[in-house]
Amino acid sequence: MDRYFFDFYNSEGPVLDEQGQLFETKERAKTEALRILHDVAHEEMPDRDLVKLTVKVRSHTGAQLFEASLILTSGWSA
Repeated sequence: MDRYFFDFYNSEGPVLDEQGQLFETKERAKTEALRILHDVAHEEMPDRDLVKLTVKVRSHTGAQLFEASLILTSGWSA
């Protein structure tokens, strides 16, 4: 198993994963990154007009392996 680190970025800045999680494959790590993105989006989106959320997955060596972002803009028409 390999250790993957999931760093999260939003308008407030980065939240770096210091512990990481063990996964058997990089596809399982990708699934976890998308789950994290979904969960945070569910919590943050209802009260903002512009939201950009990003999860970056890095290896134990610090190399970036995967990135997923979600951008939501909303506003009333005049």
